[in-house]
Amino acid sequence: MQRAEIKILKLTPKTPESVFTQLSEISREYLGKEGWSENSFRAETEKENGIVLYCTCSDAAIGYISGYTAVGESDITGIAVSENFRKRGIADRLIGEFESLLPPDTESIFLEVRKSNAPAVNLYGKNKFLEIAVRKNFYSEPDEDAVVMKKLLSNNIN
Repeated sequence: MQRAEIKILKLTPKTPESVFTQLSEISREYLGKEGWSENSFRAETEKENGIVLYCTCSDAAIGYISGYTAVGESDITGIAVSENFRKRGIADRLIGEFESLLPPDTESIFLEVRKSNAPAVNLYGKNKFLEIAVRKNFYSEPDEDAVVMKKLLSNNIN
């Protein structure tokens, strides 16, 4: 049996409504009450400096990455892959595609991650993000510190 192809697409305001719903479900599956709504994803697509990518398999959304760029920097604001599709390199592909869409003057990418989220910390480490700080009590329900991570892009030395 042949595996279905996994595609990465850019989310736009013209993306079918069902995709926004599926992405919200994935976000809430991963983040609980802190997960994004359909309207949150829609608002991100309308930002001039926003980037939201999503993965599909057999025409169903299975993961996403969101972020933005500003004055030589970028920030990843969210990344999640549906549980049935984890450990297949999809998050790595999303990060790579996100990076490929950044403006050429982008020097670094930042993100925050729950200190206890070892799989995510490992994913980011594998993708050359380094821990640079801790934000005390950044997350709620449960209260938890955030690890701030930064990746310097290869075309820059600072």
